[in-house]
Amino acid sequence: MLRNLSTLVLPLVLLGLAIFLYPKAEALAVAQLPLIQLLPVIIAVITLSLCFKFNRSLLFFSTLAVVIIYAVMQWYLPLAAIVEAKIVWLALTVLLPLNMMIISLLKERGMLTWWGGSRFALLFLPLLICMIMAKYFPELLRPLLGWNFLDLAFLKHSVFSQLALLMMILALLILNGRWFVQATAQNSAILIALLAAIAMLYFKSRYTAMAVFASAAMLMLVIAVIQETWSMAYIDQLTGLPGRRALEEELLKLGGNYSIAMLDIDHFKKFNDTYGHDVGDQVLKMVASRVRQAVSGGKAFRYGGEEFTIVYPGKSSNEVKENLDFVRICVGESDFRLRNKDRRQRKARKSSDKIVQVTISIGVANRTEKLVVPHDVIKAADKALYKAKKMGRNKVCS
Repeated sequence: MLRNLSTLVLPLVLLGLAIFLYPKAEALAVAQLPLIQLLPVIIAVITLSLCFKFNRSLLFFSTLAVVIIYAVMQWYLPLAAIVEAKIVWLALTVLLPLNMMIISLLKERGMLTWWGGSRFALLFLPLLICMIMAKYFPELLRPLLGWNFLDLAFLKHSVFSQLALLMMILALLILNGRWFVQATAQNSAILIALLAAIAMLYFKSRYTAMAVFASAAMLMLVIAVIQETWSMAYIDQLTGLPGRRALEEELLKLGGNYSIAMLDIDHFKKFNDTYGHDVGDQVLKMVASRVRQAVSGGKAFRYGGEEFTIVYPGKSSNEVKENLDFVRICVGESDFRLRNKDRRQRKARKSSDKIVQVTISIGVANRTEKLVVPHDVIKAADKALYKAKKMGRNKVCS
């Protein structure tokens, strides 16, 4: 849970900074206003470029949704007639949370595809229709956007319409649900960016405050792009453990005393051939989870295939054997349930699910006068791993 909450820290810090800074920004000289107004657009261009390069479509369209609304509020509404500006703003307060909610429910796809074209249409067409209707048919649009479907006294004092409040609450609930299911940097940034965007909508006639909250939202999203790109490069997608590239960088940090353990799932190929690759992937996830939880004083990595690596800085192989034995026991004592593929049968007869035991073999080596280079230590740990296999598996050898 703490790991999930940590993904919210940076977006919340940026939101807090925006709340702290906007009164100070409003006190700046008028000559600085154009730069402050352009800042969210500059950050948005950077964010959109990075999203396009790394194919992060959800962050791309989330950024686009916020910056379009910001641009309309900052440069279109001041030039529009009073009635027209009021109706367009009412439309923006509904469209922004609605668009963010819809975007969050979509899957990652390319931007320059039919799928991407439909997302562009989702962002631009309703806004253009509302702007045209606000200019030429305001009497048709205003009653809908300002419709009060609840007769509650405190709602009458709200800056936002009841329809806008409903969209905001729904969007926040759905985004919060997505974050709860998968607490990634992306989901965290989109959730808190929506809060910043709502604050931006609130300060509709205070252009500096509007720019500060829009900038905060853009920064959350651009940082999420960087974090997600880093995660793609360094974190193994299947197991959630740091991958081979992260291991290589960890090896460069090692000092004069360290141990490296190599772990291998016993009979994994036979298991894969018998039950299928999907079940094999589930086994890899389970083993990675148990290893992560059981390791103490070291860091676990996905080495490749069914192999994992644990690096213990500052410890000899004798010092880490107790922890490695604990890792081995934690995996071996975890029941892995092969569930019936038919859901109805599974609900009716859970007892028919087959329980299998998954075990691991471990080899460990430490740096010596002969094993100076980390990759030589890994080779020595690999030899110890094969020794554990020959001795009957489910053992720790050095």
